[in-house]
Amino acid sequence: SIEQLFYSVENKLGQRFVFRALGYITMAKAGLTEVELEDILSLDNIVLGDVIVPNYLKNPLRISYNLVARLKEELEGYLVERQVRNVTLMVWANRHLHLIAQKLYLSNEEDVHQMHSLLAEYFLGAWSGGRKKIFTYDNNHFTSLNIAHHKNPHHQQSHEKTSSDKYSYDRQTPEQPWVFQCNLLEPDIFFVNHRKMTELVYHLTRSGRTDDLMFGVIMNFSWLYTMIKIGQFEKALTDIDLAYSYTQEKELKFLATTLRSIKVKVLKNPASLSAELQQRLLPVVTSLPKLRHLLLECDKDGPKYCS
Repeated sequence: SIEQLFYSVENKLGQRFVFRALGYITMAKAGLTEVELEDILSLDNIVLGDVIVPNYLKNPLRISYNLVARLKEELEGYLVERQVRNVTLMVWANRHLHLIAQKLYLSNEEDVHQMHSLLAEYFLGAWSGGRKKIFTYDNNHFTSLNIAHHKNPHHQQSHEKTSSDKYSYDRQTPEQPWVFQCNLLEPDIFFVNHRKMTELVYHLTRSGRTDDLMFGVIMNFSWLYTMIKIGQFEKALTDIDLAYSYTQEKELKFLATTLRSIKVKVLKNPASLSAELQQRLLPVVTSLPKLRHLLLECDKDGPKYCS
């Protein structure tokens, strides 16, 4: 059976590694690339605790690519590649496999929340640019990894603090701008980070990271401008309404109303977005103080796109 196949892969590659790797592929909105999966697993301390030997802890701290390659090999025909916007994503071959993986690897609510949060951090670029993330390795953990099959293996046993050592390590994950610009002097020539566009809001809402949703996405001028530029104005409004339903922040309601009122102008001329927003948000910023963040973004990033 398919379950037996998964169990045998767990026995070969390590249970925690397989739990998390297949869990991330299953919970991603559109699947993951091989590189993304390797990056994400390198951010996951629970996986690292299983696959890294304490004597080999070093900067940068990452899992071996061979593990991801072997996982793909073991599940050939079950995990397949799909081309989306010139990116090769790993997805399940059919809905039945997806549902079985969901049942096996995404049944624990606490783990699912934690994993959505880690995916959100990845697509926010939270650990890029040399920023180091703490890794705690537990001496006892490395000598007692025998765990009962499918008895929620994610959580490491808690031990006395004296047996744990905390160090920060660079995981070498990439920056995640909304757009990649080849030449700053030609702001109209850019490539959209469609992976971030597809995944970030989804994982932020499911992990309850409302501040990151509000200030990392909705109140982010680059996001708004890019959404308009690529013809996704209505999708931007949907995301703002979604964020409002999660946060009930009155600033979001005002922003949605404002964008609807300037829709015709900014669709005709996206470069007018910064000026249009500043003109409408400045008079109300004292009563809606969280809009100040977007106004500062207009000042900082507006000239980059709207000059």
